[in-house]
Amino acid sequence: MPRTTLAGIRARDSDRADACGMLDAALADGQLSAEEHASRTSTAMRAKTFDELDRLIGDLQIPSRLAASPVVSPRRRRSSRRWVYAAVLVVAAAAVGGIAGAVTNSDLGPAKSVPNLTTGAGLHFFLDEYRAEYGDTVADELGLYPDHAVFDRPAAGNARQSDSYLYDGEFDDWGSSSTRSDDEKSFDLGTVDQVAIARLLAGAPETLRVPDGAVEIVSFRYEPGSDDGPPTISIHVKNAAGHTGHMVVGFDGEPFDIYPYED
Repeated sequence: MPRTTLAGIRARDSDRADACGMLDAALADGQLSAEEHASRTSTAMRAKTFDELDRLIGDLQIPSRLAASPVVSPRRRRSSRRWVYAAVLVVAAAAVGGIAGAVTNSDLGPAKSVPNLTTGAGLHFFLDEYRAEYGDTVADELGLYPDHAVFDRPAAGNARQSDSYLYDGEFDDWGSSSTRSDDEKSFDLGTVDQVAIARLLAGAPETLRVPDGAVEIVSFRYEPGSDDGPPTISIHVKNAAGHTGHMVVGFDGEPFDIYPYED
């Protein structure tokens, strides 16, 4: 993969997840051994820039579904849109790529009791809170963690701008407005089939073959490069042994891709 002048741009959680998806695919089709996959996945989840991710995936054949993702296509490495929030700890996985985060600033105590947001009840709770706060359920990206959420949504009164927020019992603005690109699309969280997704969340550890696992992040977004595709939900699971797996489904719960843990 050719190196670019944009290689020093900081990577987002979603970029690390995309890189891990490529490593998962490379393991599945024999490009990588289990040892190589484990080592590269661990490094990918700690990567800070696109340059570091390039070194991990540059010698791989890339699946078509990820060919237009920011970690592959430099033109999509938009530095203007980043989730800006208090220090986030990204936990590396030693097998199939997964992702987790936690706000570590002790000054950010929740304003109210918040249920686990990666459960069906937590999703329902968050969407009610979101609707009450903004009067709609429109978003550009959303990441639900057990005790907080981070998201981007169009700026009020200016659809060409995007704002970043954190929710941990109350909604806080964690970044200045940034310009949305021409191909940026919003989605309506109100179209999520909450019953179907709740079932998937409850059964995710079993589906992904992660014994005693727990859902660590649920991300909502348009897949990079999917000009005509629907928005998707990625569900990532991890257990105490470090076994991980993830699945990608539609807002209606229809599965698109499933990457279970493999010994």
